[in-house]
Amino acid sequence: MDKTLTIRLDEAQDKALADRAAALGKTKSELVRDLIEKGLEEQPLGRRIGHLKGRLGLAAPKTGWQRQIKDRNWR
Repeated sequence: MDKTLTIRLDEAQDKALADRAAALGKTKSELVRDLIEKGLEEQPLGRRIGHLKGRLGLAAPKTGWQRQIKDRNWR
């Protein structure tokens, strides 16, 4: 590693970070590097929001024009 980043954490954040790192068998620095790498990873929109698929429940169209829009909507 050739760069250093200094951040400030409150006690609760530091404890949570230390606990998670210990549970994974990593140092806090290794865990932070992994989290930063994952956070900066480019992912297609479908992959980032895939967990939301099917979550929105809509009422059935009640009027004729709403039914036409639904029937003609290719998505």
